[in-house]
Amino acid sequence: MSGSRGVPFNFRIGERILCFEPDPTKARVLYDAKIIECDVTRDEKNRKVPEYLIHFNGWNSSWDRWATEDHVVKDSEENRILQKQLAKEALAKIKKAKRAKQGKRCRLPGVEKEVLREIEQEEEQRR
Repeated sequence: MSGSRGVPFNFRIGERILCFEPDPTKARVLYDAKIIECDVTRDEKNRKVPEYLIHFNGWNSSWDRWATEDHVVKDSEENRILQKQLAKEALAKIKKAKRAKQGKRCRLPGVEKEVLREIEQEEEQRR
């Protein structure tokens, strides 16, 4: 796909994708998301690059964010496995921090409940 300014877009408006958390201070997870707009911006070397307005599933539109292609991946079986791996790591960190705070239930909004249920089931089987 090519953008209106000759820049190739690898994703299209309306496409379901997975998007890395754009805030580097937060946990590195892949959220279920959808492309709602495409545009062209310039990178640090002043090259034209595609940029996508991302809506994170389960989140209010006030959380929609612009992301470059390095934060966006196809919704594929391989990337779902990566999503699950990253969610496990993030939940382990959250649980470790929450143990000191009475062990409240851990959540990762934006990651499908089915993925989180699978992780919980795997943990229960290990016990």
